[in-house]
Amino acid sequence: MANTSDYGHVMSDRKLFNQAVYTSLPKALKILDERRKDPELMAKVEKLLNGNIPKILKEQKCGVQFRQIATPNNDTKHFLKLTKDFGLTPFFMEYHDDKFSSNNSFKRSLGQLHIQGPLNKKGEYRIEKITIMDFNKHNGKKLSDVITNKSEKLVDFHKKLFEVCGLQGQAGNFCDMSEWVKSHGVKPHEYYPNFFLLFTCFGILFENYSLGKNENEFTKEVVLPAVDKVIELTGVKPLIVPVEPMDIEDEDYWIYYDERVKSFLKNNSK
Repeated sequence: MANTSDYGHVMSDRKLFNQAVYTSLPKALKILDERRKDPELMAKVEKLLNGNIPKILKEQKCGVQFRQIATPNNDTKHFLKLTKDFGLTPFFMEYHDDKFSSNNSFKRSLGQLHIQGPLNKKGEYRIEKITIMDFNKHNGKKLSDVITNKSEKLVDFHKKLFEVCGLQGQAGNFCDMSEWVKSHGVKPHEYYPNFFLLFTCFGILFENYSLGKNENEFTKEVVLPAVDKVIELTGVKPLIVPVEPMDIEDEDYWIYYDERVKSFLKNNSK
């Protein structure tokens, strides 16, 4: 177990950070099976969470993705492939009460879709950006209240994209965790320790926490202290598996959509 008390030091050493936060998927599967056979640990975590655990996590062996709104971009498609290959049930936790901000790269990508075209002569993907909402009108609003230019709820639009991309049969488990978040503190530094408790023995979280300049404060101020708190409370590390190759985790590639989305938007505009 890595000592994460000096978060600055951990953040400066990629190898140390990976050891402190992540577990490889094959190892995480083995550990999850072992922990679910430990009644003392299971009871302890359930008590710490006041029994507030999504039912599916108790009944099935799940791989979890946590996004404000689930959407079938390259990141999600890779997540679905990993869960399928390793026999996990994909479960999408969402946070619809979070506020929309065009300054947040992921939230912005929900309203300005990056469509991935063929490679150009330089070996780079041709990208077309299509804006589907009014950013100025919706900045600061709950994501559940954001409406597209076609008068459709943004949440509903992105659910529809799973069908557009042929993924509806692979991704049927969605849960808006807004009420759960409220009950555990609302602010990330308040609810993240309890969020990570879910992944001690009730599932595996698929996530990449960036050390880049845009996300390093969140990683340092929220993620590492939450990992420490879980270890302090339970004696075990939460099971977090990197969903993307870590050497390209900051690339825009992961927010791209395939060209079926462009065709859908085009047909929808008629």
